[in-house]
Amino acid sequence: MQSDTGRNAFQQLRFRQLEMVRLLADTGSLRTTAGLMNVTAPALSKSLREVETLIGHELFIRSSRGVAPTPLGSEVARQARLLLHGLDALRHIKPETLGSERALLRLGTAPFVAWRIMPSVIERLRAADARLRIHLVEGRIIPLADQLLNGDLDAILTVMTPEALQVLGRAEFLLDQIHSERVIIVCSPRHPWAGRRVSWPDLATADWIMPPQTFTLRLTVQRACLQAGAIPPEPVIESVNIPAVINYVKAGLGITAALRSTAKDDLNSGALRLIRTDAELPTVPIGLAARRTPTIGQAMGALRDAFERYAATASET
Repeated sequence: MQSDTGRNAFQQLRFRQLEMVRLLADTGSLRTTAGLMNVTAPALSKSLREVETLIGHELFIRSSRGVAPTPLGSEVARQARLLLHGLDALRHIKPETLGSERALLRLGTAPFVAWRIMPSVIERLRAADARLRIHLVEGRIIPLADQLLNGDLDAILTVMTPEALQVLGRAEFLLDQIHSERVIIVCSPRHPWAGRRVSWPDLATADWIMPPQTFTLRLTVQRACLQAGAIPPEPVIESVNIPAVINYVKAGLGITAALRSTAKDDLNSGALRLIRTDAELPTVPIGLAARRTPTIGQAMGALRDAFERYAATASET
């Protein structure tokens, strides 16, 4: 537990000192940071020593190659980014436009979520507030979590696999699982296994089209094969582009694992067929991750509501 002395020391830090710590962590250079702040390198070095003396701990390790943050320095720099981001937002408040400015919701999403779920969620968000602006960042969970932690994103809408929960399961985040998706195996209508029940040892010998090693669907197939005593397959085509993977399967180039909502329309139209397995694949949970703050903004509340309404509709189809 932090002492009163430690808390008071941090409370005495000025915004310019926080900016210095942030820039030093970002650049790793006293000289570069000094240039950005329009001071001399000796003056910056003196200012850093004053901050470290005030706090009572070293924030950066100095070397001939530059500076590197200590664990405490990294945390102070992270919190500084959040505070400076809030200060920047305050600077841009215009009293004459209050009530007319569009709220901005910055969302990180997994590729599947961006392609299949987000259109329906955004449609519901826009129906609730036509003025809401939405900034989407599509990517892998680790960089998205870093952006959420640093205040560059407001929330992440993602697949909550055990691997993702390892990254998101920290005290700074609130996690809210709202929906789950079935994982299915699909193929072209011309495939000899179309509509049939096939064992996992046989499935392991097929031509597969899959994402790279660390992706959820690839890991799900690997685990199913191993549980059946079969060697997991190496894909004949590897791609992170989900629509492209579905098109390759429809062209008869191989089979793939997909979330049910991804393949639903093509299954209904007959462009894809289901391959039934002797052991069903597990469902994949999908939910929201947000920074733990005292209050939830109106836009965040609208996002949760829109996602819940999407989930309710999806579960009925």
